[in-house]
This record gives sequence, structure tokens and C-alpha cells, in this order.
Amino acid sequence: MKTGSTSERPPRKQPSKAMLNFLTVLVGLAVLAAGLAYLILNEVPVFAIPLVVTVPVIAAVAFRNIWD
Repeated sequence: MKTGSTSERPPRKQPSKAMLNFLTVLVGLAVLAAGLAYLILNEVPVFAIPLVVTVPVIAAVAFRNIWD
């Protein structure tokens, strides 16, 4: 039973497109740097190298979709 619209939340304020693009690139580069550091410092199998390149893209898209 609905008692009214008192429990509705106001819409979240979104960052500007430029700020969102900048933060998305920053998240992607940070994840790429972490992956490359792990790849350089540890002995990993050859099939892990493509993951180091693709995981930053997935992380950046997931970060970007927070505001969509």
C-alpha cells in the first residue's frame, strides 16, 4: 500500500560530461598501470597478457555506467 510520494528520492546530481570522461580515462589508466605492474613484478602465464589489456576497459565502462 503506497502512502504517497514522500519516500521517493530526488534524482542524483550527475557530473559534467567532461568530468565523467576524465574520470573514466583516469580509472582505465589506473587499472592498466596496476595490471602492468603486476605483470612485470610477477611471473605470469602468457595467456594473462591479453587480460591486462582488456580488464581496464571493462573497469572503465563499469565505472562510467554508475551514472547511467
